[in-house]
Amino acid sequence: MNVLQGYDLIDGQGTPIQRGVDIVIDGDTIREIRPTRAEPTGMLVIPGLINNHTHGTAYGPLFPSGHEALSREQVRANLDRHLREGTTTVMCVDGFVLPPEETHPINVKLASCNTPACLEAATVADGGGLTEANRAFTAQQAIEAGAVALGEIGAGHTLGGGGASYMYIPAEIEKRTGVTITPRQANALKVAVLGRHISATAFDQAAVEQALAGAGLVGKLEVKDVREIVSNIVLPAFDIALRGIAEAADVARQFDVPVLVHNAAASMSKVAAAAATGVRMIAGHSNHSSFELREAVQHAERLKGMGAVIDVSTLDTFGARRLTTGPELLYALFEAGLVDTISTDYAGGHHDSILLAIDQATKAGVVSLPAAIAMATANVADAIPGIAPRRGRVVPGAIADLVVTDPANLHNVRMVMVSGTVV
Repeated sequence: MNVLQGYDLIDGQGTPIQRGVDIVIDGDTIREIRPTRAEPTGMLVIPGLINNHTHGTAYGPLFPSGHEALSREQVRANLDRHLREGTTTVMCVDGFVLPPEETHPINVKLASCNTPACLEAATVADGGGLTEANRAFTAQQAIEAGAVALGEIGAGHTLGGGGASYMYIPAEIEKRTGVTITPRQANALKVAVLGRHISATAFDQAAVEQALAGAGLVGKLEVKDVREIVSNIVLPAFDIALRGIAEAADVARQFDVPVLVHNAAASMSKVAAAAATGVRMIAGHSNHSSFELREAVQHAERLKGMGAVIDVSTLDTFGARRLTTGPELLYALFEAGLVDTISTDYAGGHHDSILLAIDQATKAGVVSLPAAIAMATANVADAIPGIAPRRGRVVPGAIADLVVTDPANLHNVRMVMVSGTVV
């Protein structure tokens, strides 16, 4: 038996904080929660976080564009980082990853985007990390091998989102000019050429000229060059990736698993159409920076009314802010009572921790702490039945995935336990 004594507790179910309890752990299981007789520690126990939208947390092609895989050392470093942030279960939504080969203290679950349209979009957009085994593996095989969802369907790397702005566009511009531009500068060029909703008819020459000047590219690229670069990177895979949303929804219904979709301004109409079919949908990063604030709220209301799970991602909202400009979209969705789950996404490797986002949001008064913790624990387990059985709650009979943290600064994680073992 192991006993954590004198802690305050948030059980993950949205109920009020329990003050001063002991948590009795037998092996990997929580056996009892009882009032303490010990001195208060001043620390808070919460369930281990369940992060349903991560990239670079499994060995294989990176992103649903099938990009070249990260090194094994970098994958482990990514997992270690999530663990230090209080996460005990992740779902990797790179989509073309084969069943995992190695173990890590974090429970790693996979989602699959091994459907024909998603594979075609990845091949057109990138495909540099796809092997014959990745290409031959089907969604059905992935689910039979343990994948718990389909996803990420779309993604910013095939639908003209953040991946294009922080990876493909800057790389091509540096190749042609030798100039390194920021993701925000690349995004300004992209929006000037194709608009937020990604359409060739949205081209705005004046906006392109302004974005060229802002990126320090005047004299190095002409407007026509930027139009060609952006269009050639974004458009070839775009319609294919959009078609993949409906296709993946059909597959998800067939095999009775949820589907996690790239929810952004460019994909919102296709996401809504798929949600209307009754598929179990997780609308990923519904606070995507391509949305305008009112648009994001109204779209989330519509999706929620059709039964979709509204997910928000921390992205780089509070830290690097390479693409996001602040927490306004995140806070608006919290305040409207629309958020079901919280994840990180990747943000080019610069994601903020879930507990940092919860800490900032609760201090801003837009969501209560017990409700926000539930969005990162029990709600996720309920939304994706296979992701974390018997996890996500601190109740008798649950697996002892626990995090001890500082209630004054939630992201100051003091201890992480997985299956009853301090890791």
